[in-house]
Amino acid sequence: MPAERRRRIAMGAEQLAAFLDGSAEMVVAYVDAAGWPVGTLASADRHGEEITVEFADPTGTAAGVGVGDAVCCVAEEGARYDEIRGAIVRGEVTAAATATAGGRHRWTVRERHTSSFDFAALADPESSGPVSPHET
Repeated sequence: MPAERRRRIAMGAEQLAAFLDGSAEMVVAYVDAAGWPVGTLASADRHGEEITVEFADPTGTAAGVGVGDAVCCVAEEGARYDEIRGAIVRGEVTAAATATAGGRHRWTVRERHTSSFDFAALADPESSGPVSPHET
């Protein structure tokens, strides 16, 4: 994707903050002890530059993640290509609670790097629809 088109799909700082603040669910991803990526749907609550995620861990691998470990949180919405928008937050765990009575885990993740995408921004203002993802 050319650099200009990539810039066009990135959300502005205020738009990105509002999007993340309104995301009640995210996919939280981490690497397990064997080196395999694991991702699971989590409830999410953002406060400042930290996100608290809570999730069930049927694999039993989340217990191996602790303070200082890298994780990724992904939020997205939209049903059609020209409606999809989201954010990818790479960060580190600053607080980790072991499995709760309900078998759930709770982590607080400090945001280190965030990127965003909003494919509706690719709409060509001179046409009636979005730019094809295959156009350059």
